[in-house]
Amino acid sequence: MELSRLLLLAAILFQAREMQTSPINFVCKPRAMEEQIERTKGFQDALSQCGIPSLLPQKVTLPNVGFQMMQWEQKSSEVQRNEIISALTMLLEAVQAARSAPQSHCVHALLERVVQNIKNMVLILHSLPLPAAGASEETAQLPKSSLTSSLHCVLARYTSLTRGKLQSFTKETAPEICKGQRR
Repeated sequence: MELSRLLLLAAILFQAREMQTSPINFVCKPRAMEEQIERTKGFQDALSQCGIPSLLPQKVTLPNVGFQMMQWEQKSSEVQRNEIISALTMLLEAVQAARSAPQSHCVHALLERVVQNIKNMVLILHSLPLPAAGASEETAQLPKSSLTSSLHCVLARYTSLTRGKLQSFTKETAPEICKGQRR
């Protein structure tokens, strides 16, 4: 019972810290991205601390988040952002489906944190002032998907998205977005 209370307190503190992240700071302050990566890893660790099997009663759809760096760099910032938002939306749906299944208090509190974190990331990405791009026929591709019934896989996929496409996106867009900002 004490572990559950401690996790709930940690969830409240993490959410308070996340709300302080502005879109510009997220891109212009490298520490913000590092903290996001650590946060997603922390979700996986917290699930292990809950001490129960992480199998879901039904399979959920996950985005495939792997990418080829050369192809990724050729896409406009807008297309990259839209692909990340599509993957985050798919992950959000998977986490919400997991959250609706009967879970221990520990897992339920963790899933609440994950939902809030993903929603914050989507808001940050939507709010970023991307540099104007020329007219382009290029559109974001919907991420390919796979099915899983493992909550560990869901959280690992979120970490992979953060460490891959999201981190690459912030590094690529930082020079333009952060002009005139103190880093």
